Amino acid sequence: MLRRQFCQTAALASATGLVPTLARAQTPATLRLAHAGPETSSQHLAAMELAKTVKERSKGRLEVKVFPNGQLGNDGTVIGAVRGGSIDMMMAGSVNFAGLTPAIGVLDLPFLFNGGRHAYAALDGAVGQQLLTGLEAHSLKGLGWFEVGFRCITTKNRAVRVPDDVKGLKIRTTPNPSHIQAFKLLGCNPVPMPLGELYQALESGAVDAQEHPIAITWSAKFYEVQKHLTMSRHAYTAMPVVMTKARFDALAPDLQALLVEASRAAGRFQREMNAHDEARNVADLRAKGMQVLETFDAEPFRQRVAAETRKSFIEKNGAELLGAIDALRSA
Repeated sequence: MLRRQFCQTAALASATGLVPTLARAQTPATLRLAHAGPETSSQHLAAMELAKTVKERSKGRLEVKVFPNGQLGNDGTVIGAVRGGSIDMMMAGSVNFAGLTPAIGVLDLPFLFNGGRHAYAALDGAVGQQLLTGLEAHSLKGLGWFEVGFRCITTKNRAVRVPDDVKGLKIRTTPNPSHIQAFKLLGCNPVPMPLGELYQALESGAVDAQEHPIAITWSAKFYEVQKHLTMSRHAYTAMPVVMTKARFDALAPDLQALLVEASRAAGRFQREMNAHDEARNVADLRAKGMQVLETFDAEPFRQRVAAETRKSFIEKNGAELLGAIDALRSA
C-alpha cells in the first residue's frame, strides 16, 4: 500500500514538474568568476575570500570557482560572456562598463576623490548603489565593489615631478574618455590596451609609461620594465563585481542575499589588504631597483586637467552624480 502511494505521488510530481525542481534544488550550484588580475593580486585574494565565504555559509549549496589571469578572456570579452550567461560572474575596472552605462565613468574623473574614505563613502552609499542598479538594464546584477585603487604613474627613463615631465610620453591608460582627455591635456600620447598586453608593450617600447595602483605595478612585475614610480594618486578606479542577472534572479532569495553580502565583505577585506600592504610593496619595489617619488605636488596637474574633464562629463551625463560625490568630500 505504502509503495503504491509513493509511486502515485512520484508520478504526480513528475507530471507537474516538481521532480526536476527538487533535483535542481538539491544539486550544488557552481558559479564561474573571471578576472584579469594575477594570482598574487589583492583582487584575486579577495575573490578567493568571497568564494570561501559563499561555500561555508551556503553549506555547500553554492560554490564560486575563480579564474584569474584573464584565463577566460580579456575584460571586454568576459563582460559580454557574463551578459550572455556563458560565464556567471566577473570583476573589472569600472571603466570597462562605461560603454554600457556612461554614468559609471564619473568614478574615473581625475582628482575626483581626496582619499580612500571619500571614495568608499561614495561607493558604499547611494551613489554606488545607483551605479550598480544602472547595470541591470544590460543583463548584469551588480553585487558590490572591489577596487583597482588609486593610480600612480611609472616611467622607464625619467621621474615625473611636474606636468612637463610627462609631455610626449606614450602612456598606457584605460579607455575611459576622461583618462584619455586628461593625458592629452598633459601633452601625452595615451594608448589604451588590456592589462594582459601591457608588460610586453612596456618591454618592447611600444609604450613608455603606464599608470596603475601600486599593488598592480608590484604584482604584475612592471618593476622589471619600468624604472621610476611617482605616487601621483591622480585618479581612483573602482571594480564592480557583477553577475549574469538571469542567473542571479534564478537563485533562492537566501543565496542572492549571501552573494551580495559576501561580495561586499570581500570588498572591505581587499581595501584593508591594500592599505596594509602598500608600504611593503613600495619597499619591495625599491629593493627591486625602482626609484620611488613619494612626495608629489598634485596641484599643477589638477589645474591642467580637472576642470576640463569634469566639464566634458557633465555635458554628457549631467551634474547630479558629480555633485553627490563632491558633497561627500568631508565624509
